[in-house]
Amino acid sequence: MTTLFFYIVAATPDPDNVRCPVPFQINDRLIFFGPCKKSLRELLKRRFLKGASEVKLKDDIYLVGVNGANNQRVRKILWAGRITHLMRFETAYNTLTDSEFEEMRSRPYSPLHVKPIYNSASEFIGYENCSREHRDNDSWRSDLTKKVNEKQFYLEPRRLLLRENVHRDDAFERDCCFLCENIFFANGNGLPITSNIVEILRRAQRGKNVDEFAVFGYSTNNHVEGKRGNYLTISGRDAVDLIKQIEGKANPLPLKAVNSVNRGCD
Repeated sequence: MTTLFFYIVAATPDPDNVRCPVPFQINDRLIFFGPCKKSLRELLKRRFLKGASEVKLKDDIYLVGVNGANNQRVRKILWAGRITHLMRFETAYNTLTDSEFEEMRSRPYSPLHVKPIYNSASEFIGYENCSREHRDNDSWRSDLTKKVNEKQFYLEPRRLLLRENVHRDDAFERDCCFLCENIFFANGNGLPITSNIVEILRRAQRGKNVDEFAVFGYSTNNHVEGKRGNYLTISGRDAVDLIKQIEGKANPLPLKAVNSVNRGCD
């Protein structure tokens, strides 16, 4: 069954450009999704990686992101991708080394923001923060685990090291990033939330008062729902219909270096 995760890129109020490191457009074919959306990456790791270092997905699983709130109350689709390749950050660091990934890796706020650490026997023992992304307050650690404690880890400056006999997948339950097939990426022109898309979102959220801006409806006090840190799961026919709407309106646009304008991500 086709599954689509629909969310707000809260760090990007601009409806026409992705102005944060995640997602990162590699080229007109590929998008890399690294940190952020912790609960979603934890779900995907648990469901698909299951102890593996990487897996190529056969399922049709999509991510669609819209811009954050702005004073103009304009909401557009910023990007859409089909997940093709799930992997640990270790695998991403060691394998995404071709020239097409050079720009992403060299950014000061690169979304590939941790590198693996090995002992003298070449065994994986933890991660080190290697870009400025999520460095403040060591928040990069929570991109990998939700239980940073001294029972499982040795805590060092910019390092998170496994204690002896602690299994890496038990400790790093969020150790998951992925490559997506690039369906759409806003480089100066986001996709409007049309009446057809609003209808699909209403079908997927029965009873919600959804409109072109309040894509998740309104709360009881009439505030726009944001699902900060969360997402809407759309399955089956509704997911297929939404992707068709995006594919039918997406026009290839030149790649622009807009990912670095803002430094944060949701």
